[in-house]
Amino acid sequence: MKKILLSLAVVLCAAQVQSQTLGEFKTKVDNFGTKPKKKSSKKIYINSFNVMVEVYREDIDYKGKREFRGKGRAEATSQAALGLLGVDGELLQQKTDQLYSEFIEDLKAKGFQIMTSDQVKDVDYYRKSVAFKGPMVRESANPGMLEIIPTSFSGFTSEKNAEGKKSQKSGLFPGLNGASKLVRNTNMLSKQLDDAIVIDVNLALTWSETGGSWFAGLGGANAQVKTNLALGEKAVSAPSENGKSKGKEDYYILPNDFVVAQGSGLKKVTWKGYLKKPIGISGVIQDTKVQSYNKGNVATSYDVGNMYKVTSWTSSISENAKFVEVDGEQFSEALYMSGKAFIKDQLNYLFDQYKL
Repeated sequence: MKKILLSLAVVLCAAQVQSQTLGEFKTKVDNFGTKPKKKSSKKIYINSFNVMVEVYREDIDYKGKREFRGKGRAEATSQAALGLLGVDGELLQQKTDQLYSEFIEDLKAKGFQIMTSDQVKDVDYYRKSVAFKGPMVRESANPGMLEIIPTSFSGFTSEKNAEGKKSQKSGLFPGLNGASKLVRNTNMLSKQLDDAIVIDVNLALTWSETGGSWFAGLGGANAQVKTNLALGEKAVSAPSENGKSKGKEDYYILPNDFVVAQGSGLKKVTWKGYLKKPIGISGVIQDTKVQSYNKGNVATSYDVGNMYKVTSWTSSISENAKFVEVDGEQFSEALYMSGKAFIKDQLNYLFDQYKL
């Protein structure tokens, strides 16, 4: 994805703010450990608080040459792209800051003690880590996404992530994303912090649905991107820049979860909360679809002398890109409303587990 396209998408928009509505949502918690004990430590360390926001998406489809006795159609590639105009980076930063500050305030109001990065910087868990803090709104290594870190967040991460080079790129089978459900091994960190509670929060606001219809794909290359704004874990695709095969796409699994870890060994507390399905958000992005279809050029055959026939196979590429305008304030408010709903639900579960 070209940086210039992403830069174009992150601009101010002076449209009138309209109301947005959250759809119904249900959460699920996977417990991998025991329940907290009555005398468990009430110290909390926020290991990460990451927000991903989608602003641009591309889709590509490729169909190989179809040949029968020297006749048919040449290979065809179809490309489609859709981006948002009006996304305001400063407003997204403000709403991310609001989510984070209210999250901390809710924890403190229940009697939890929040540990600072200075208190944990010398533990062995962070031996190979580097300092990482906000404010930050940057282009993510996950194509088409912005990455946002709260202004008051201060912690540690890998050097690769600090440089913005770490992505959530999946393997060969993106549909089998069970590995993304596994909990990060932060119980080790908790042990080194005298069994403090360690929390990781990930939010992902996305709007793209890619891929043309299966039926249309039978006749040629069919690429499509359409809008459907929601908060939740999402697998997104993007054309591979390093792929050797034509039309290759890479897949990225963007997490939306709330992970808690405390202690280690047989008595460890570990759970992960997530949405059963994304929270739909209406009234923010106008329903928009961009589609590209390409059947491929018909092969042309001609005689060379009396004995030889030559068939010309000419590849074809179709491209279709579009931008849809959104209100920057309304879009950032959608992030806050949906993120707040998810975090509040997860905090209620945490408070119940610790009987607060």
